[in-house]
Amino acid sequence: MSKLRLSRKVCIIILICCAALVGAYKLFLSGMLADSELMKSLIASDDYRAPILDTLIMDGIGAVVFVCMTLYMGFRVMNPLQKPIGKSLLFLLPSLAVAINNFPLIGLFTGNAYVTDPVGGVLILIAYCLAIGMFEEFAFRGLFYLMILDGRRKTKKQIFWTTAVCCAVFGLVHLVNLFIGANPGATLLQVGYSFLIGGMCSIVLLKTANIWYCVLLHTVYDLGGTILYLGGGKRWDTVTVIITAVLGVAVAVFMVISLLRIKPEEIERLFPQKHPEPQAEAKNE
Repeated sequence: MSKLRLSRKVCIIILICCAALVGAYKLFLSGMLADSELMKSLIASDDYRAPILDTLIMDGIGAVVFVCMTLYMGFRVMNPLQKPIGKSLLFLLPSLAVAINNFPLIGLFTGNAYVTDPVGGVLILIAYCLAIGMFEEFAFRGLFYLMILDGRRKTKKQIFWTTAVCCAVFGLVHLVNLFIGANPGATLLQVGYSFLIGGMCSIVLLKTANIWYCVLLHTVYDLGGTILYLGGGKRWDTVTVIITAVLGVAVAVFMVISLLRIKPEEIERLFPQKHPEPQAEAKNE
């Protein structure tokens, strides 16, 4: 799969089909699905039902587009069995701990936080978070970041600053939420943690050459942050804040050190192999 590339014609056909699906959904299906009795039985809150469905459908279609664009560009990041698997999984563990810690674990165990919606609602929320994870990881890490990095990876310094700037852009993009009525304070907080999560996923991609790990981290992190959409209760307590702060600082230091140690030749495997141009045939004297 890492060597698979799509032709321009195939990409254009997929883009047209995705645009048609988006139009059909927005014109005919959006309101009908959100107001259906089935959806009301699965997701109790009127405030979350429509946004979850809209994001699930729109980001899911967007994910298909950017998966195809990543394949078209030839970036070699989609092989789920990219070796060395054991070393990659070991490197993934600190980041996975951060993602899992975003769940209100203590609240769920003590009963101070709870999920009341049925299993079907939880499955829809998982699909919603997966759609966001795939869309954002393939758009930013699989395409935007690698396109910029491809021209700026000759030295460790270039790799470091390219990663930092791309992650800052990823964070700042979330300011668009202000234009759809999001709370300014919550949006600024989202910009901050998006920068950090973006940096973590970027470094995981560089070290493992496997974008599916990034999708996993993003999905788990978002699921932990949204699980109380289907219930309620207290997310933060003193112990949770302390654990989050200590874990966040420790993993941030680990990631920065890992990024500083990455050598240009280590990330060559992410990019399409460039074959030398054939030499012109010698002319007969």
